[in-house]
Amino acid sequence: MATTFTAAEIAEVTALAERARAADGVAPFSDDLFPAARSGATTAALTARSDAGALAGAAYAAPQGDRLAAELVVDPALRGHGLGGELLAGLLAAVPGELWLWSHGDHPAAAALARRHGLARARELLQLRRRIAPGSLPEPVLPDGVRLRPFVVGRDEAAWLEVNNAAFDWHPEQGGQTLDDIRSAEAASDFDPAGFLLAVDADDRLLGFHWTKVHPHDPNPGPDGVDEPIGEVYVLGVAPAAHGRGLGGALTEAGLRHLADVAGVRTVTLYVEGDNTAAVRLYERSGFTRHAVDVAYRRD
Repeated sequence: MATTFTAAEIAEVTALAERARAADGVAPFSDDLFPAARSGATTAALTARSDAGALAGAAYAAPQGDRLAAELVVDPALRGHGLGGELLAGLLAAVPGELWLWSHGDHPAAAALARRHGLARARELLQLRRRIAPGSLPEPVLPDGVRLRPFVVGRDEAAWLEVNNAAFDWHPEQGGQTLDDIRSAEAASDFDPAGFLLAVDADDRLLGFHWTKVHPHDPNPGPDGVDEPIGEVYVLGVAPAAHGRGLGGALTEAGLRHLADVAGVRTVTLYVEGDNTAAVRLYERSGFTRHAVDVAYRRD
């Protein structure tokens, strides 16, 4: 059983994922997990091929925060022949112990597949969206003594790690970030420090942040959606000691204003845990509505 894809297989898997995205209106792999497949950081990598030798399906498992997670995809033209079940059975055999399997878009076929293999529906990740337009968003109202400034590479990493890890100590992926993690993010093509907004006090102590991103293509346009550049509320966090001061709402509005007026996108997306009621209410008050849901099925 292979633990990684070859370079040739990565090219095939990437093309297969794009065909699935075009057919389903949702990407089968996440920006958070698929980089592990590209870099060879997987613990299992499986492929299925047609009689003609073409790639018909693929699956892989890789660390995601403090867990091991997996994703799989079957060519839209070759579904209904048991390939998904074969790939999932191969994953479960190759990866012992706890495993989380993502279904992006909560596909009914994935739910049926999970039931057949005894996997429990364990986590819902909501995707919320709203439309924005240049000049339409008001100046954010910040608490007294608080100002906004952009993230400075080489200076703000330690402060960000402290606030982020305190704000997300409960989160399986976002909590426990390391210096290597933030440096890797800084090296990515979609990292823009101008869109990484920090709320600081008079002594420049970090109180909260809104890290935005711009993606050149919409990974989840829906079957009838328009594939256009899309902004993302990538991570928004407030230091526990600064809760109750309205920073969450102010940072949300500041990031949206940057995406509308500076980045020039027209749609903004974000992901939030389905059981994080306070965060869902915050974003709904800012005009976001539910667009899709990703589900993680778990084998204990």
